[in-house]
Amino acid sequence: MAFGKRKREKAENLLATGSKGIGTVMNVQDTGMTMNDNPRIKMTFRIEPLDGSPPFEAEKTKVVSRVQIPRSGDRYPVWYDPADADSWAFATIDNDEGRQQIRQMFGSAAETVTGIGNPPGAAAPAAPAAPAPDPVERLKKLDELRTAGVLTEAEFQEKKAEILAQL
Repeated sequence: MAFGKRKREKAENLLATGSKGIGTVMNVQDTGMTMNDNPRIKMTFRIEPLDGSPPFEAEKTKVVSRVQIPRSGDRYPVWYDPADADSWAFATIDNDEGRQQIRQMFGSAAETVTGIGNPPGAAAPAAPAAPAPDPVERLKKLDELRTAGVLTEAEFQEKKAEILAQL
């Protein structure tokens, strides 16, 4: 059996019997390899199962179009094997027919998928906001800047007061 045929059968099996989730791209790395001028990338996803199971992270290495490289924050429909977190697949949506199919399979969760909840050409949904920096860490960094001579004592005291006022 050819390699491509095995991958296709595995994906079809996941589509038919796998659990569904929404995968958010957390990280994209270039592997340095290309195929027909398209990069092979390594992506880390955070997969949120639709059944309420705990989210988990999974990696996928794939050749992608150089004009459609996934970005951090992009969200995709995902099918996975709950017994094997390494066995999973995600779908890209290229047309209205694909958008409709994903809406039927994923219900209201489909609206959070990149390319479905927003009209073609519109910006993708914003990535979740980064958590606010820990005030203790900010104070430590501020003290390091003062110790290194980057901040004067007066500047240090002023910024320290601002940080403490935000608590």
